[in-house]
Amino acid sequence: MLTSSLPVFAACAAFDWLVGDRVAASGVGGSDAVELIAAGLVIAAVALGLLRLCRFERRITERQTLTALALAAFAAVGAVAVAHVATGAVPPSALATAFAEAAATVTGTNSTSLSPQDLGAGMLALRAFGQWLGAAAFIMVLVRVLPHLGVGGLDSDGGVATRSARRLAPRSAGTTGRLLLLYGALTVATWIGYSLAGMPVLQSGLHALTTVSTGGFSTQAGSIGAYGSGAVEWVAIFGMAAGGVSLPLMFLAIRRRDPARFVRSYEFRLYVTIIVFVAAGIALWTDGDFGADQIRGALFAAVSAISTTGFETLSIVGLSAGSQALLVLLMLIGGMSASVAGGFKVVRLLTLVSYIGRELRRAVHPALAERLHLGRSTISESTMGRIIGELLLATLLVIPASIALAASGLGVVDALSYAVSMLSNVGPALGDAGSTGHLEALGSLGRVTAGLLMLLGRVSVTAMVVALTVAVYPAASAARHGPWRRRKVYGMRV
Repeated sequence: MLTSSLPVFAACAAFDWLVGDRVAASGVGGSDAVELIAAGLVIAAVALGLLRLCRFERRITERQTLTALALAAFAAVGAVAVAHVATGAVPPSALATAFAEAAATVTGTNSTSLSPQDLGAGMLALRAFGQWLGAAAFIMVLVRVLPHLGVGGLDSDGGVATRSARRLAPRSAGTTGRLLLLYGALTVATWIGYSLAGMPVLQSGLHALTTVSTGGFSTQAGSIGAYGSGAVEWVAIFGMAAGGVSLPLMFLAIRRRDPARFVRSYEFRLYVTIIVFVAAGIALWTDGDFGADQIRGALFAAVSAISTTGFETLSIVGLSAGSQALLVLLMLIGGMSASVAGGFKVVRLLTLVSYIGRELRRAVHPALAERLHLGRSTISESTMGRIIGELLLATLLVIPASIALAASGLGVVDALSYAVSMLSNVGPALGDAGSTGHLEALGSLGRVTAGLLMLLGRVSVTAMVVALTVAVYPAASAARHGPWRRRKVYGMRV
């Protein structure tokens, strides 16, 4: 992970040198290039030194896999944090800020305390490219790691999150390659769409990276709304919606030329239905004349929330209370399984509704023996237990995280909505801080908390918590069984 920092930083430095004057708000190119290359060289040297100290095993356990997954995530965040400090985007004394900004980049969360207008072209490229690479890395984890750990969600057929993905090729490497190819094709199509809609070519490329990856970072302080173009907003709507769709489902529909596969998918039908109904509710609750602009704005807000992208054309806090509640609900639900979107996932919601229905029927008929079904597939009790455990664990994490955020400078509503937004990798939240000012209003404790929530939500709450538990196990074991522990002396009572 660390060794790949040098080529990424070098590419961003080249972008800064060649076309930085056409992207940066200052109109000056090359301001970040030297610092990015220097940071990449230092990180690569450290990585090579660590590789010499490592010992690789042929077979690794699930515990080791989870630990490696967590360490890789923190390593990526550390590399991006070094880039923020090296380029002067964040002062060296503000390490908590660097951690939160780097976590937002790696996890694809639209939350920042920095104005895009104050960043050089190299850092703008790194923020956009980092979000795209973070989603690409998640695709590889989805195919090659999570199936072996049993911590995925469900797919549209009722199996684990990558069951349909594993049918794309005999080997996981082939499956990963096919999904990454589709991911790249969607990015290029979105880039072309933005360019045809009137957005400058370089701006289109950077926004395409953060649209398809559902990262939401924009080179403009006003996000997509800064362009004031209905055509640009429509391209963003379709790009964000595609980012929330299951990649295996999309790949099979395209490869087999079977668009009806989308209609046959329970999850896709619910995904589209939720978007339509929430957009209609937002449009009806919005003051003003009911027209095309109002419908487009409502649809944009709904798709941005459920795909966990976080793009904005208008502030969430300016909407009605009912619209705000619907958008927070969409942030919790998130996109489809096996997509790059965050959140609880639509199919898990379907499964949870089925489980609740069965338990209600059991309350009336205690002797009822019924298995859970989703479409034509049967859901095992172990899978159902993992889904319920994931939900309960996420809920338990939101409560102390909200307390930490409130203690660090946010109001109660701000803290709760921001914790939910961070865990779902969205970004915008409710409250007096505005939709995007929460991270800036936080102190060091709050920024570290926000960064940890982003990481937990990106990979998997269960996987990351287990990995962190494994990481601290040696210290806990030493404290429990160390020589300083008082030992009981067993003797014979007379």
